Amino acid sequence: MIQVMKKSFIYFFFLMLFINLSQDIYHYYNKEKKMIVFPVKTQKENSAVSPLFGKAKYFAFFDGEKLDIEANPYNKGSMLIDWFLSKGIEELIIKEMGIKPFNKVKNTKIKVLYAGDDRVTINEVIEKYKNKSLKILNEEELLAIVKNHKGAKSHS
Repeated sequence: MIQVMKKSFIYFFFLMLFINLSQDIYHYYNKEKKMIVFPVKTQKENSAVSPLFGKAKYFAFFDGEKLDIEANPYNKGSMLIDWFLSKGIEELIIKEMGIKPFNKVKNTKIKVLYAGDDRVTINEVIEKYKNKSLKILNEEELLAIVKNHKGAKSHS
């Protein structure tokens, strides 16, 4: 009986070791992948990045490998921030943003990067992101973009 218990304990020990190691590998791998999001004009594969934020028709989600484009379910910028948080978004790329999403995003851990003023496509923004050539906006810089936002009166 003691031999059976020893074998059972050994099997249990190795099983637990394997499970813990598997979880560690899983968490390490997923920690390295950042999920980013940015507004796009259409669902086409290489659409232009939308200057709109809250009223953008679609959003592109990129995890470093896979690109998914989803319709904007809210049409309001502040509600989008909660949606992004629920999807594990760590970085948001914008051209413009209204005051309500600004107020919401500044109280999260989401970093906001600037796509610039010029027209840029999905492929171009992903390339700039990979090359780390997109500027991470601090709160002051982001607020300046909000103040210059053409739709600031709509409070998107």
